[in-house]
Amino acid sequence: MNSSSANKNIRRLLILLSLGIAYGFMFVLPYMKSTFYDQMIAAMEVSNEQLGSLMSVYAIACTASYLPGGWIADKFKPKTVLLCSTFGNALLCFIFMFTYKSFFMTQMIWLLCAFTGGFAFWPAIMKGIRLLGDEEEQGRMYGIFEAMNGIASLLVSFIMVGVLSIFSKDLITGFKGAVGSMGVLCLISGILIFFLFSDEFVYGETEEKGEKFDTKQFIQTFKIPGVWIMATLMFGYVTTSAVASYLTPYSTSVLGLSAVAAASIGTLRTYGCRFLGGPIGGFIADKAFHSVCKEQMLGHVLCILGIGVFLVLPSGTPTILIALFLILVGVFMFTVKGTTFSVQPELGIPLHISGSAVAIATLIGYLPDMFVHTMFGNWIDRYGNDGYTKIFLYGMTIAAICVAVAFAGVLVSRKKKGESL
Repeated sequence: MNSSSANKNIRRLLILLSLGIAYGFMFVLPYMKSTFYDQMIAAMEVSNEQLGSLMSVYAIACTASYLPGGWIADKFKPKTVLLCSTFGNALLCFIFMFTYKSFFMTQMIWLLCAFTGGFAFWPAIMKGIRLLGDEEEQGRMYGIFEAMNGIASLLVSFIMVGVLSIFSKDLITGFKGAVGSMGVLCLISGILIFFLFSDEFVYGETEEKGEKFDTKQFIQTFKIPGVWIMATLMFGYVTTSAVASYLTPYSTSVLGLSAVAAASIGTLRTYGCRFLGGPIGGFIADKAFHSVCKEQMLGHVLCILGIGVFLVLPSGTPTILIALFLILVGVFMFTVKGTTFSVQPELGIPLHISGSAVAIATLIGYLPDMFVHTMFGNWIDRYGNDGYTKIFLYGMTIAAICVAVAFAGVLVSRKKKGESL
């Protein structure tokens, strides 16, 4: 009995390992500019606006793929969906490795990345995790998965940084080697899924039948204030994340940080800070404030302060200080991200429409990815280093709005508690 239980746990850990690695590797290509901004501009010979527009292409395609992707994920075995996604993403990496000079081909690759990493991959991997544990184990399952994908994201990014540094005197070779290494790692993640993920985990056979889709119920979800509060908070996090991605080129072009150092610190900020930010945000929400909305207020205030520091840092600031502030922004950012969807019970969003609420919040929350990167790139092209000032002020303004919205959430929560007494 104990041996069987131990084998089951080991097996689940291995499956979570494969899923976490796949997820961690899947989004490094489309979000590559968050860490390798300067290298992409130099190797691809594109403008800041063009590089930013790739995220717009990706975000629009992701949005269009959400609903049909969910249908595909329910229709086919999760293993089939995950293998098609991981091997498809590896193929896109190898194609980009040889066609990065063609901006049209790059746009097509970013478009297709939405279908390998979004589309059916997202719901398939979420359902795959859910099938691994009962209701009391969901937190642990997701927590282990999050840790695994964080490790995987860090691994692939640092491997790419290492390849770039080895070929620091030959930009083209280094860039192609970094992209190629990303493709190889995606292949490895697909192989792990092939051998570790069991065919018995099939939607509809191991998952209980749920209620049929209710259009009226879905429409009613739009009328719940808490849904819009959650969506706005998500909008704020995505905006802050976009602004933070421009701290890397700002650190090199204005503050004088080396490209390799900026890329390394950017990798830690983008992927490593989730290990601190998420748990810290959750602890503050549950133990200190007993309110996710209050924690969201604090998190967005910290994001304002963190970004604001870069408006006053002078050129020539010691690398250690720049690194510290970059890391702090990452931690503040993930304290916000980690608790965004945890706000539902506090805002009175019923459990039976939680999926619809999250879908609406995701669609609205990720709207910034459709336009801010292109807008930010245009500001840098038009105003030079002054464009960064506009970017940071924009991000601070959105974060300030989120502070006000989170406070509205506190009021909604108090009203809800008052009605229930």
